[in-house]
Amino acid sequence: MPLNKSVELVTRVINEKHATLKVSAQELLKAIAGEDAALKIRAAENTLSDATSLKGMLSQNDVPSWLHSSITQTSNFVTGAWSSKDLLLNFISTQQALDKHVWQFDQSEEDAINFDAIFEHYKSQSRLPELFDEIIRILEQIKDSGHVDSVNLLSSLSKVIATIKRCKDGSYFSLNSAWDFLVNFLQNYMWGELSKLTIVGPMLEALRKTIEETNIEMFNLHTALKTETERVIGFEVKSLSNKASVSFLTYDCEGRVPTFDDVPRLTSTQA
Repeated sequence: MPLNKSVELVTRVINEKHATLKVSAQELLKAIAGEDAALKIRAAENTLSDATSLKGMLSQNDVPSWLHSSITQTSNFVTGAWSSKDLLLNFISTQQALDKHVWQFDQSEEDAINFDAIFEHYKSQSRLPELFDEIIRILEQIKDSGHVDSVNLLSSLSKVIATIKRCKDGSYFSLNSAWDFLVNFLQNYMWGELSKLTIVGPMLEALRKTIEETNIEMFNLHTALKTETERVIGFEVKSLSNKASVSFLTYDCEGRVPTFDDVPRLTSTQA
């Protein structure tokens, strides 16, 4: 990938994240003007997440003041430090600045290889966002089903769900860590416990299918990242042409990340 192509990729990812933030910011203003307290919190959390994700793509010098304000203001509301009125009075001007902002980058000063942008690009092209959302949905369905009476298991489920929600839109390391945490939790604890409850059988089968699909997507993402990163390094650093080798966290469909082939399938999915 030539340098200008690398810059184009970074700029495209930033613009995509900015567009997502614009939408969530507009939804936040609508929610704040309403009466649904739970909706206000969810909208603020979404905006905070989108703003934090965008900030993660920028150098410290490139973070505009409205982005700092977006994070601070929504965080104040989510934590309870601000009321709806406080947020509304402050966020209107922030949203206006956010909406009008146009990114301008000097390509001549872009010397670094942006690995995060490469990761974001290939992750956005995968099914991982929808698959992780589906995993969260199924785990929440199991937790709220009323059929799990173990306090420890319910507490662990809540921790896993919260971790996936927090990490699924994060860095490569964050996503990998959340995935490992999930798989280890399922194999070493939850799967054995819940397989005893035939009434949640259909949910476990749905979870198993989604996990297997996610494993394939994680493997494909890793492969694409390794290939593209080595190609970029070889192009940008001529002395490493045909010699670049990047050691990513290992993903193998039969290796470190299991596919549950060794876990006994449920003999019945009927309640």
